[in-house]
Amino acid sequence: MFRLCGFLAIMMLMTVLSCRRSRPPMPAPTLPVSAEVEIKNTFTDPVVAFIYPDNILIDSLRKEMGNDRFYALSDKQGAEFAKARLLAEKHRLATWSGMVGKYRFITNDGAIVDIDLSQIKEPWKVIVFNGKDTPEIASPEKAENLLAQVFNLRPESKRDKRTYSAKTSLPTVTAGKQPPARYEAVDSLPGLKQTTIRLIFYPGQVQPPLRDESAGIRVVNSYISPGHRFWLEFDNDMFSNTDRYYTNGVVFGYTSPELTSWRLNRLLINHNRNSVVHSSISLHHGMFTPLTTKEPPPLYNDRPYASTLYLRYSQVSEDALSGIRLTSAFEAGVIGDAALGQLLQRSVHSTIPSNDEPLGWETQIKNDLVLNYHIGVQKQLAKGRNTEVYAEGSATAGTLHTKASMGINAVIGTFRAGLTPLPEEYNQLSEHAGLFQYGVRGGLELRMVGYDATLQGGLFNRDNIFALKPDEIERLVAAMQLGLFMNYRKFGISISQFYLSPEFKEGRQHFWGQIGLQYGW
Repeated sequence: MFRLCGFLAIMMLMTVLSCRRSRPPMPAPTLPVSAEVEIKNTFTDPVVAFIYPDNILIDSLRKEMGNDRFYALSDKQGAEFAKARLLAEKHRLATWSGMVGKYRFITNDGAIVDIDLSQIKEPWKVIVFNGKDTPEIASPEKAENLLAQVFNLRPESKRDKRTYSAKTSLPTVTAGKQPPARYEAVDSLPGLKQTTIRLIFYPGQVQPPLRDESAGIRVVNSYISPGHRFWLEFDNDMFSNTDRYYTNGVVFGYTSPELTSWRLNRLLINHNRNSVVHSSISLHHGMFTPLTTKEPPPLYNDRPYASTLYLRYSQVSEDALSGIRLTSAFEAGVIGDAALGQLLQRSVHSTIPSNDEPLGWETQIKNDLVLNYHIGVQKQLAKGRNTEVYAEGSATAGTLHTKASMGINAVIGTFRAGLTPLPEEYNQLSEHAGLFQYGVRGGLELRMVGYDATLQGGLFNRDNIFALKPDEIERLVAAMQLGLFMNYRKFGISISQFYLSPEFKEGRQHFWGQIGLQYGW
């Protein structure tokens, strides 16, 4: 009996084991096709691909890092991208820009390599593909070295990288004797009445003899400066490796004594003191874009597209005795598509292969009239042999801007006096301080903004696709500038860097550079 039970138990155990061995293996679970990362682009030719974070990743990074830290990192990585892009363009290598995702590269021998960057911690990456080898990835800081290694580029020589930072000592300038003052302090004269006669002298006119101001008539002389000058200023934020907000500006101007005879001067405020007057006319063009032009604008929490084109007529009165410079100006033009911003930016971007076509200009601020009036006053706080310091204030009202500002600026170097001294004889106005002038100038300004048409749209045409509301505007804005200048004989050049704090609630700070050229006689 026990033998029979044991035999039956052994047979049952063998049956169970045999059933387990004959059962087919279960297939491994597969992911649904919708869960796979979609391949964004396929490359078969050599390319240098610059990968940027997408909007979802940008929002995540901004929350994690904060706006200031994120944008500082974004600018830094953008600057490194710019260096690598310039190196690629120098050697005529194809470049491409896109956002994080999955990319496919096919080599000459048919090998397929898929790279998925959607889960990387550092969103800014460069993929270098020479067409025959496996593509390589690098951070922006290492992009130049990887680019040179993959494409076997000749390294730049030390001579190419040489920078000149040797210190130069300023020549000693001997202070000359100050010419005697032509006018006594009027307030100390007896019998002074409120009657003032202002004589305006044009180049070539003979000055009449001095009047007796103690007789109750005060005579002041305004000399029209005989100087002529052409100047050109070019602003662009590419000098700061960005492409947003105030992205480009051009000013072309002309100063001449003949302009002072225009009847338009009746609209300007004159400085009724002994002064030297300069009159100028200039053409101004400006372009403004959202944070990025590579995608259609979100139409919220961003700057709208805008373009301005206007003429500015200005008059400057310099009173060196009291240390005051008075500026008044009248501006007239257009804002909107008539200012040709869309045509100019798209034309420029289309001529540079590495630039993407700007998207969204059809949403720009609509056509409207620009009429503005500006008044500015500068007061000289300090004057030394090689230094001048000014306090300044200004007010602007009109359809383009309504704002007020105050600030301080200074200049250091060897240069002609900022305020033209009152001459003993007219020909002294044509004398130059020296053949060679150079120095550094900079300033800080605080602006109180009432209205900005480039953000809020024009006053007359309200049919805008997108414009910011009044409660979205920053009413207090800080601005700074720092630059170098050099003049030799009739020619001058300047290089400056500008800073502007956020102009609207969700905006960010902005930098741009300026190159200025002038020719005077």
